Amino acid sequence: MIFKNSKFFNRQTLELLTGGVRINRKTLFESVEYEISYEHIANKKKIQSTINNNSLFIAACLVILGTLFLLGSLSEISPLLIIIGLVILAITFITRKRTITIACFDGNIIELYFTNKNKSEITAFAHQIIDSSNSFLLNKYSKVDKDLPIDNQLSNLDFLLNREIITEEEFENLKNQLLGRNTKSKIGFSA
Repeated sequence: MIFKNSKFFNRQTLELLTGGVRINRKTLFESVEYEISYEHIANKKKIQSTINNNSLFIAACLVILGTLFLLGSLSEISPLLIIIGLVILAITFITRKRTITIACFDGNIIELYFTNKNKSEITAFAHQIIDSSNSFLLNKYSKVDKDLPIDNQLSNLDFLLNREIITEEEFENLKNQLLGRNTKSKIGFSA
């Protein structure tokens, strides 16, 4: 599946592969393409909206200076400072960065841009990335084969549990299958 995502001059194409995600990101000045293996993708996402604090500070300073100049001898430039400050303030809020970020264990991040109109579509694609990663890891590491070394398979199951891909109950069931334990017999009284 190929998914296109953009914000102003940042354009990116994300492609879900069998073993990972290929990202092709282009800006005005650079183009980069890389792949992130499903093994490196965390199964949590972060939705955030951030503004440029420097622009906000400059806008506030200009409005405050313009207001102070109204009281003093520079009252003729005061409206200009206030207008410039309000324009910068408006631009700051219009250009705020709205992203859904999926962290990766190799230091990369998958960053998807959204607006109010396409937030549900972008969120659904982020879930699809996480679900693809979880399915890949579950298929790779949850297979029980009594002919293979038990320690490695227990490590794989522990890996899935630590990444919260399987529950504690699923972990115990898979471990019991691997160790050849009968999970139906219980010690104690039965009704």
